[in-house]
Amino acid sequence: MSPRPKRNRQLGEPPGVTGFVPKDGDYNPSDEVILHMEEYESIRLSDYEGLTQLEASKRLNVSRPTFTRIYDSARKKVAKAFVENKSISIEGGDVVFKENWYYCNHCHSVYKIKNQPPPGEHFCPVCYDNDVSAVQNSGNWPMRSMMRKRKHGGNWKGVEGNCICPKCDHKISHEPGVPCNSMLCPKCDIRMIREDSEHHKTILNKRK
Repeated sequence: MSPRPKRNRQLGEPPGVTGFVPKDGDYNPSDEVILHMEEYESIRLSDYEGLTQLEASKRLNVSRPTFTRIYDSARKKVAKAFVENKSISIEGGDVVFKENWYYCNHCHSVYKIKNQPPPGEHFCPVCYDNDVSAVQNSGNWPMRSMMRKRKHGGNWKGVEGNCICPKCDHKISHEPGVPCNSMLCPKCDIRMIREDSEHHKTILNKRK
């Protein structure tokens, strides 16, 4: 008897962050805990949105027992990272996204579009470069490289200021504890970035 086909675990959008690092103490950047995207989503649905496991399993498009296994694995990994002072990287897993998400390898913008364009006719809406990657599955989450850069010398501090759209410059006040790139510009469907961050300065330089 052949095994039953595995359901595609569905996410509405990629995580707003690529991971977390300890604020204090010694830790080895290469010794990290890998939190799969469906595990991240299980925590978001159950602990952040407060859904029951049955409700969350429907959102993730899996059975309730499968959701329970994913959720238990996620909680154990987070606990391991907290207790053993390890960094967490959110990547991998077995998911598909409900919409067409893309990542620009040139300016590092993340955005979604309604209709998938023909090959060779797709350009980043921020910098208009054609070196873009479809975030169609979690096997090769391109923002992982950005996280590694931020671990070593990136700016993790600061609670004031604005979140800004890298395309139209629409601004909203930054809410402490909520990453700017977890929010979409209401005009452009592009993930917002922190105003005056290194990412923002890179985009401004490319405009020049």
